[in-house]
Amino acid sequence: MIGQWIGRIEGELPATLRIETEDRGYGLIGRAYLFYDNSNLPGYLFDIHLPKDKPLRATLATIYLYPAGGIMSAQDRQGAEAFLKSNYGGAMPPHLDVEFSVVGSDLIVAWAEPEPVSTKMPGVKRFLRLVQKSADEPMQRGNVTLRLSDPTGASVLTPRPDLVSWDQFRHWAAGQHPRHFIFRGQRQPFKLATTFHRTWRKNLNQWITQDIDLLFGSVAETLKYPLQLGNLQHNAAIWSILQHHGYPTPMLDWSYSPFVAAYFAFQEKTEVNVPPRIYIFDRVAWINKYGKAGFIVDAAPNQLVVVETMPVGNPRHSPQQAISTVTNIADVEAFIREREEADGVRYLTACDLPIGSRPQIMRELELMGITYGSLFPGLDGICRDMRDRLFTSPA
Repeated sequence: MIGQWIGRIEGELPATLRIETEDRGYGLIGRAYLFYDNSNLPGYLFDIHLPKDKPLRATLATIYLYPAGGIMSAQDRQGAEAFLKSNYGGAMPPHLDVEFSVVGSDLIVAWAEPEPVSTKMPGVKRFLRLVQKSADEPMQRGNVTLRLSDPTGASVLTPRPDLVSWDQFRHWAAGQHPRHFIFRGQRQPFKLATTFHRTWRKNLNQWITQDIDLLFGSVAETLKYPLQLGNLQHNAAIWSILQHHGYPTPMLDWSYSPFVAAYFAFQEKTEVNVPPRIYIFDRVAWINKYGKAGFIVDAAPNQLVVVETMPVGNPRHSPQQAISTVTNIADVEAFIREREEADGVRYLTACDLPIGSRPQIMRELELMGITYGSLFPGLDGICRDMRDRLFTSPA
């Protein structure tokens, strides 16, 4: 059951369940997050620690979350429990007995109630009504199925038929209002997925609570601006610095410039006859619908947040006209597609350009001042630019 799994709970109180687990060698470690569509109801977090041997069973403690994400204080939890008892006749049990099983490409989740609860309690009875059997017998399974959120493989997004040549794309891009769209160039039409989610790591909480502390202690002395962990803007800036220097993060790099994105799509020579891709994301439409608030990445509902990070400590930020998205979803493209279907709005499109146009594109981008050296200031950028200029065959 390694990976990220997402499922919907339908009924009177619809909700989303997201489970993230990774193999740490000694066992499976992860978390489960349950958030109701009704924003008046709290969310729930369950820490998962499982042996790798079957059956995959555990007793999980219930941790209350704010509806928009974040662990509740003890006082707020008491208030949430009182609200649930008053309006639904009962609160979530402090513990749940849970069993996980993988069937094909699906994850089946079953849980039992260790203590009697009201039939009006949100979530438990309407989600799964189970009876704990003897230790040797499997739990009675419910009908909730979670699908793997797979970040690997090719994109299923059909490229725009009106932008099939460099001339068409350049003309279209020049006619757009600056900063309305953001762009991301990729050498092949892979799925949109963060560098973190493309690794074996799936537990974002450990990344935030352990990795960032260790990394910040290592890089703090190299930062000219005194960034501090805990400040949301500073956190985003630190993550962006790590992202730009190759450390896996839950961020996706974008650019306000369609031509900077084109450079990243075509910068590497490839022998594979696969068209480079430029993703086009309607930043304004997304923010108008989902806001531009601060983000809580791990203990939060499924989300994709547009973040304009501070450029401090990151000399590559301004030349690349950089902007980022932060997400807790492995398959970003599928998540955006679900929101498009629900909202009736097209947020994400793509432009695939022929690889044979690379010489023309790179020549024009150089005339625009978009080169490796301009996008990556420093000695590496200077040497790369000089190498490309002096060692490229005239042919």
